[in-house]
Amino acid sequence: MSRRVRVHHFVANETTRTYGHGNRTSDLLRVNYWHEVPADTEFPRTLLRMDLFTRFYLHRANPCDFFLQVVWLDHPSGTQELLGHYGPFSVNFRRDETVRDVTFNLHLIRLQGVGRHRVELLRESKRGWQAGTLVAMAETYFLVER
Repeated sequence: MSRRVRVHHFVANETTRTYGHGNRTSDLLRVNYWHEVPADTEFPRTLLRMDLFTRFYLHRANPCDFFLQVVWLDHPSGTQELLGHYGPFSVNFRRDETVRDVTFNLHLIRLQGVGRHRVELLRESKRGWQAGTLVAMAETYFLVER
């Protein structure tokens, strides 16, 4: 049988609080896809913290490492700019789990300007022609504006 890991939710928020039996309940506090900066802000500017709540659906999954990267989509040159690559974040899935909630914490993200930003959840591919490369499993976006 195959071993699968699928992402159901990938949500950027300021703080995630997990509680309940087996930590199955989570409060996503201050979910906000807009980061407003004052009009006189000089870049680069540091975003101190961002939580990325992730709900995985599993089928006989093995423990694995994940990576996150932040990309600035609206660079003035018209090309995308990689702002940061974070990880590895080791997640120890149990073989009997079918659902697992994980919060990835990003700290000190160096923003280079206003506009759209994409956060990607990456995992190393283990099979096929992509083996050994990082493949995107999920993505979310946020906007920096004055």
